[in-house]
Amino acid sequence: MAHISMDKVENGDLTAKPVYKDLQRRLETIRQRAFELFEKRGGEPGSDVEDWLKAEREVLGRRPVQTKKNDREFELDREFQLQVPFDDYDVYQVEILVTPSEIIVHAKTNPEQLTEASAWGSAEFASKDVYLRIELPEPIEVDKTKAAFEEGTLWISATKTAAEQSVYATA
Repeated sequence: MAHISMDKVENGDLTAKPVYKDLQRRLETIRQRAFELFEKRGGEPGSDVEDWLKAEREVLGRRPVQTKKNDREFELDREFQLQVPFDDYDVYQVEILVTPSEIIVHAKTNPEQLTEASAWGSAEFASKDVYLRIELPEPIEVDKTKAAFEEGTLWISATKTAAEQSVYATA
């Protein structure tokens, strides 16, 4: 299992981080695309969520995130365990930014993939980087967060803060 290096930010300004800046630019692109979809539908209200989700899939290349189940309930109370399929990427293309309240994953398309894809006529699809922003329902200990990449799957384990653990362990 290949381990992935992570950029861990306990406190501070995320705007200085390149992956965060790029994600913010992409969110603006999503806003613009969602508005285009709204206009394309004739400006009819009532489908704003569908427009946003469609735009998000187009711009971010959204991947399904699953929680990993464990037989020992106590361990689940102490940490978040996530898995994300990245079959078409390798460990060197994935970068992670971790804060106490969120995990941002960026999978980059490398130039070789773009060249190969162009030969097959699908460069537009292959050139999209994938971004995931996972907002956590409870704070985590940034320095204890781990990630690994195995057989096309990204595994992330994030330990909840001590205060959050004790609340759930006694409940």
